Amino acid sequence: MATLFPNFRDQEVQSAVKNLLTYSLVILIVPLASMFLLKQYFFEALLGFAANDALTYSAIIAVILVHVVLDMQADAHGSLKIFISLLNFMPYFVHQSTFYFYSEIKNIDVINLSYSTSNPVHEPVYLGFGAEVKVDDLYRLHSKFLPLGKIGGKPSWLNPKHLPKSTDLLCKVCEKPMCFLMQVCANGGENDPPHAFHRTLFLFVCRNPACSRLNDASNLKAFRCQLPRTNDFYSFDGPMNPDFGDAPDPRAITDGPGMCQICGCAAAKKCGKCQVARYCSQAHQVVDWPTHKLECAQAATDGFIAEKLQNPRNAFVFKEFEVGIDQEYMPANLFDGISDDEDDDDDEEGNQEDETEEEKKARMKEFEKFVKENRDKNVDMTKEDLDAATSEQPKDLDFDKFNRLVNLNPEQIVRYKRHGLPLRATGRSELPEVVEPCENCGAPRRFEMQLMPHLLSLIDVDAIGQSIDWASVYIYTCSASCQITDNGYAQEFIFKQDFV
Repeated sequence: MATLFPNFRDQEVQSAVKNLLTYSLVILIVPLASMFLLKQYFFEALLGFAANDALTYSAIIAVILVHVVLDMQADAHGSLKIFISLLNFMPYFVHQSTFYFYSEIKNIDVINLSYSTSNPVHEPVYLGFGAEVKVDDLYRLHSKFLPLGKIGGKPSWLNPKHLPKSTDLLCKVCEKPMCFLMQVCANGGENDPPHAFHRTLFLFVCRNPACSRLNDASNLKAFRCQLPRTNDFYSFDGPMNPDFGDAPDPRAITDGPGMCQICGCAAAKKCGKCQVARYCSQAHQVVDWPTHKLECAQAATDGFIAEKLQNPRNAFVFKEFEVGIDQEYMPANLFDGISDDEDDDDDEEGNQEDETEEEKKARMKEFEKFVKENRDKNVDMTKEDLDAATSEQPKDLDFDKFNRLVNLNPEQIVRYKRHGLPLRATGRSELPEVVEPCENCGAPRRFEMQLMPHLLSLIDVDAIGQSIDWASVYIYTCSASCQITDNGYAQEFIFKQDFV
């Protein structure tokens, strides 16, 4: 429950509340007071206007005064942002699950209403967070509701008719079907072409831990899908409202491709007995058989398999989460003290000299114990290897910055900054110097978003030893958001960075 209410003891919260009250009073007092004074003493008493005319002119001036006062406040604080404009100008009804990354809406800046000492980054960075979803509410993540984002389960395809081929979703390492990882609704508003009014990114990962290699994204894939506002799958006025329940979709297609019972991807294979259940591969048919054999005979008789009320969990898919979004704020002095100067190294050496003899002996004893326990594992280690392992490493300034930003919001799973710069997790492994241009149109690809380490804990793969792992995963997409054949799915560039 604590997360539902702000901490009013926090100075930043108190400041935000005070400014919100000031803003509210300005909205109420300025127009009412100015209308009364102008009507009574200026237009009627001084100029002799009739009551109705005086009221009209005073109302017009009152509206102008409100805008002037708000503009003055905006100039004074440098960050006054009117949240109401977001509600008034959103093309769709705004509700809790809306996830559109708009930086401008109808040319009106959407800025934060808080005047705290923690300032938004110069170019907004949006953070994604995973949220638990009750089983009875999983329907909210279905395609017909255009979820802002989801983790795990089966994909909620933006275009349910033209899906990626099953061969497109094979791991480059083991050549087995990949698992749906997450999707993010990433509309660009008026900055995107008309054919990309709806825009979603889909990410897949191989579940085999052996396919996860250092600084190698061969076990990951990213796809971009777009639709114009007028399309065959969603209303021009927006998606269905999940608050009305899991109502039937009046625009549901009947000629779509079969989807795999296990992973929800395009399926070209059928169960040999009932000819109803579909699978993308023989491997997934094997996974589903313990459950399917109980309904196979009935499916052969009925010609269909009863649809579950919720997405069923199986041994292959990850647990489902909803994705929430927030803008990143950071203290102005967050990166103070980050330096690679030699003076800092001298300070550290001085601190080590301050150790007592007992502390030095304890540290040496701990090191000797470590060497003894790992002696058998390191029988082939040469003196050069040992010297290299124990030699002083240069400071990793990128990791220091990464760590400070992550500590502000430890549960972030996504950082979204379209056409911005990625946040390097470490300086000891390089980001790609050259990103392949879009294969579809030839336009350069630019950074759009990155996955953060906390996502690993949500999908329950952060085990000690060999497992799916990353420091960060970077997704680069077509800078032109080019049109895709049949409004289908285009593969984008993905890069993985690990801590080494």
